[in-house]
Amino acid sequence: MIRRLVALLLNISVVTAAGLVTGCGSFAGRSDQARGKTMTKPTIEQIQEAHTDEWMAIPGVEGTAIGLHQGKPCILILASVEASQLRDRIPSKVQGYSVVIEETGTFRTLDP
Repeated sequence: MIRRLVALLLNISVVTAAGLVTGCGSFAGRSDQARGKTMTKPTIEQIQEAHTDEWMAIPGVEGTAIGLHQGKPCILILASVEASQLRDRIPSKVQGYSVVIEETGTFRTLDP
């Protein structure tokens, strides 16, 4: 009887140890942050840079900038056409930041 009990406890210990070694142990189910890894959110500058070429290819878009909308940072789309003409091609939010279309007119260089 004692031999069977010892054998059973030994089997349980081996299975538990195998589970820990194969990854079913202490980190299972934890988020990256709990494991010490941090996922950083891209900055508004990085988001603007990543999308500017795409937006500049849309007729009527003159440029992009970073500004404030209702006291929070936003990405501005500077346009030579009414915002309503661009709204279906430009999202109102990108990765949590508002995208505001502002009619500025056409940009021209100044003569020296």
